Amino acid sequence: MTEKTLNRKQAQRQKNILAAEGYLELATALEGSCSLDLDLKKQLVDLALCCLNKVIRPSGHKPYVLFLKGQAHRIAQRPRLAITFFEQSHRIDGENLHTCLALAWCCKRTQQIDRAVEVMQTAVELNSESSISHYNLACYCALNQRIDDALMHLTFALNLNPDYLASIASESDFDSIRDNPRFADVTTLAV
Repeated sequence: MTEKTLNRKQAQRQKNILAAEGYLELATALEGSCSLDLDLKKQLVDLALCCLNKVIRPSGHKPYVLFLKGQAHRIAQRPRLAITFFEQSHRIDGENLHTCLALAWCCKRTQQIDRAVEVMQTAVELNSESSISHYNLACYCALNQRIDDALMHLTFALNLNPDYLASIASESDFDSIRDNPRFADVTTLAV
């Protein structure tokens, strides 16, 4: 294979990855009050997956391509399928915080709370200053009735980013520990 052919194939791979990123960004760009309907999101996801499936031998991009495929299935509300791709990406690149967050999110939605806790513990070990990792770990520990761990990680999250305090009142993951006096202490001290 000539260098020119190799460069062309690399450029085509990059073009497909960028196109997939664009479709996934469009699918999630309007999250919230004016979100796209699920059918339209699935159409955008299908376009992204079509682009990603054209990326043959992604070389250094493999964990990222797998991550994007997982994101596509997560957006299309297929968390079990998303887990497959996030797990593959995580096995190759176990130090990617975004992969940990996405994998744990899908594990929670498939009732694999133990696995979600395990993945978020890895995320916290990767970056102990990640407030979102501590916050999510607190949520999953609360769901798993690990009260001490939930309160400890919630404290870390609030110390790193007090803005999470605004989310706590509506976070149903904390319902199981909301009446615990120590929960009130943690959320009051953060104010």
